[in-house]
Amino acid sequence: MKQARFVTMLGIGCITMAILATEIVLTRIFSVTLWYHFAFLVISLALLGSGAAGVWLYLLPGPFAGERAPMMLPWLALGYAFANLAAYLVYQQIPLHVDNLRDGISTAEVGWLAFMYAELTVPFIFAGATVALALKHYQAQAGRLYFADLVGASIGCLLSVAALSLLDGPGALVLTSALGALAAFLLALGSARRVTLAITGGTLALAVIGLAAQVGTPWLNLRLHRTYNDVQPVSVDWNTFSRISVYDDTWAVPFGWGISQVYYRQERRDPGHFTILIDEKAGTPIQRHVVSDGVDDWDAVDFLAYDVTALPYYVRPEADVFVIGPGGGRDVLTAMLFGAQHVTGVELNPIIVDLVQRRFSDYTGDIYSRPNVEIHVDDARSYLAAHEGQYDIIQASLIDTFAATSAGAFALSENGIYTVEAFEAYYDHLTDDGMVNFSRWYYADGPAETLRLVSVAMQAWADRGVENLSDHIIVLANLIPDRIQNEGLAGMLLKKSPFTQAEIDTVLAEAERLEFAVLYAPGITAAEIGPVASLVLAENRQTFIDDYALDISPATDNRPFFFNVVRLGDLNKPEFMRSAIYGFGAEATRTLLLTLGIAIVLSAALVILPLALGRGRTGWQHGGSALLGYYALLGLGFIMVEIPMVQKMSLYLGNPTYALVVILFALLLFSGVGSFLSQRVPVEHLLSNLRIGLIGLIGLILLYVVALPVVLNATQGLRIELRAVVVVILLMPTGLLMGRPFPLGLRYVDAVGAGGMTPWLWAANGTLSVVGSVLATILAIQVGFAAVFGTGVLAYALALGISLRFGTSRVRHPDSASILPGYAEGAAGVLST
Repeated sequence: MKQARFVTMLGIGCITMAILATEIVLTRIFSVTLWYHFAFLVISLALLGSGAAGVWLYLLPGPFAGERAPMMLPWLALGYAFANLAAYLVYQQIPLHVDNLRDGISTAEVGWLAFMYAELTVPFIFAGATVALALKHYQAQAGRLYFADLVGASIGCLLSVAALSLLDGPGALVLTSALGALAAFLLALGSARRVTLAITGGTLALAVIGLAAQVGTPWLNLRLHRTYNDVQPVSVDWNTFSRISVYDDTWAVPFGWGISQVYYRQERRDPGHFTILIDEKAGTPIQRHVVSDGVDDWDAVDFLAYDVTALPYYVRPEADVFVIGPGGGRDVLTAMLFGAQHVTGVELNPIIVDLVQRRFSDYTGDIYSRPNVEIHVDDARSYLAAHEGQYDIIQASLIDTFAATSAGAFALSENGIYTVEAFEAYYDHLTDDGMVNFSRWYYADGPAETLRLVSVAMQAWADRGVENLSDHIIVLANLIPDRIQNEGLAGMLLKKSPFTQAEIDTVLAEAERLEFAVLYAPGITAAEIGPVASLVLAENRQTFIDDYALDISPATDNRPFFFNVVRLGDLNKPEFMRSAIYGFGAEATRTLLLTLGIAIVLSAALVILPLALGRGRTGWQHGGSALLGYYALLGLGFIMVEIPMVQKMSLYLGNPTYALVVILFALLLFSGVGSFLSQRVPVEHLLSNLRIGLIGLIGLILLYVVALPVVLNATQGLRIELRAVVVVILLMPTGLLMGRPFPLGLRYVDAVGAGGMTPWLWAANGTLSVVGSVLATILAIQVGFAAVFGTGVLAYALALGISLRFGTSRVRHPDSASILPGYAEGAAGVLST
């Protein structure tokens, strides 16, 4: 009997640890160098690489057969270690500019995107082959190796958080390559001496490369396709969900997206500011504020009072203010300028708070340390859920601009502040005469962002029982902003109680003084009605929304893609492609559809086609179509549950990377336990256990659709650590049940003598998982999370239906390990996630 040594188990644990950490680190690198909507691509890369590895090991067993297998294991692991760095370096040189996709899809961009997809798959092929070969060679100890596999993968999820917090993205990739080299060394210890010596040399070589990289080797630095004014940042910091760069920025005029032209005519100069960029896209200023002998120089920053975002303070000065995403402190400074009694700011990113509170504290007048200012690092909705305070003004000024338009289209947590459920929370935290003040872009030819903001607000207020909604809202706009052509900036004031006539008169007087357009105010005449007023005053608001050219339906937690307003049929319309705002959303969706096509083609080329060409030796069995359908549906169902779960938990945890880490950790652990326990089922009970498990899983997913929002809303106010525990507990039964259908099916296949079908079954499962990972995102954007869960339920229900065609009459012998069951089982629990 072939025995796997303890060092072999450690090696397998290290390689799977590296795989999972690499997946998460790549999401961050994609976010910075491209757009965040490429992050989901990492799941496809891992799935495709692992699937191709399993198939090719089956088709080409010669070099990996018999006693050659232990000697090949360390070489495959070391291949991953070097390929991981090499793939990154090649990726750095690919001239893929996703901005070009805004003008349409060119052959060059399609080619480069396909090449990027293919070459980044290579490390996952090496890693997948390492796991596959180990499980194949040491079949008798597959349970122990699988345990090491799962433990390593789970630790890899946690390791990625630490790596990104302590290192930058490239440095974290060096660390994952080092883990691969360590895995190679451990696996070599269980092999021949000459292999051990050779692998030791390779591991040392990689260590030298990694050390050189960490002391500043320029070839490892990120190559950005976008630069800010062609200057170098004064500081760069990384954490698990962002890269924060700070630039010394000098304008001729004060910074502001919505400052009135009345102020600019005074020819006042910028008192100075730094610009913070999040992932080189979303910007927030660190405004210079001078304090001399304890006295604030308010005259130098009086331009803040001329901004459309400052309008609520004319109605409610000296307010108790809640600022969502204070960033570099501009909104806090505005509130202080108007004499706010107290300012509470909730900022998601701790690096930004540290910049303002510590490194640039003298520059900002130490505004975050004032007695009447408190800044919390948290998600805004989570903070509100945990606190009962009420505020006169709740403010969000252009939160999630370009980053949210591109990244938010694929469910970054920040979208959670623009949903109906979020506005209901704002309503509950307003004083009786309090108001919400949100600002969004106003594109005159199709003001979808502003209209969608209004539709969300009105739906939330209606759900809270507010009558005569038109008396509770005022919308103004600066239609001549300083830096965005063809785009204005609109500000929406949404009051808990009806606006009084005195308040309306105050707002309209300031609008006239500052030359802001009145898009809607109570009492507006028919002659002045535009699209915003038409929406507010519509007799049937839903009909207006349905008939509008862009998607302005209220965003909800089920479909929180606030910034995705361009419908699928309008992606190529010139008026949206040219827009500085909507062009990003159209580009993102267009790229997503393009990636779906590439995923299908590459899956066919690397998995399906090789099997088809070698069909004569892959053992296609009678009745194989039913088995093929069963495994394809398992792959589709698994990914259709996993992807929306990651996206939905991003809203709950307030951080997309934390959501990915926690969900992967939980699903890995509990799917592995479920799969491990399935090995104890007697062969004569395989089918009954398989069917009962599928019925339970279907029922559980349906229960999630109904109960999950209730549970998440009830626990939203817990600390993030406790919310992570809630997620793990919620996923425990799902993981246990999702880990069973795959291995139980493989044991049935082996027991009926159809083991030759195994590579086909794995290929069907992997291919549907690869394609499903992209398709799930498209469906979530278009129809919402519940529909994606529903698709997962349908897939599992069809798999259950197919399993009814399986019979026990063909079972000829007790189950034994077939050529790939351990690997396929591991992939279902590890690499598929």
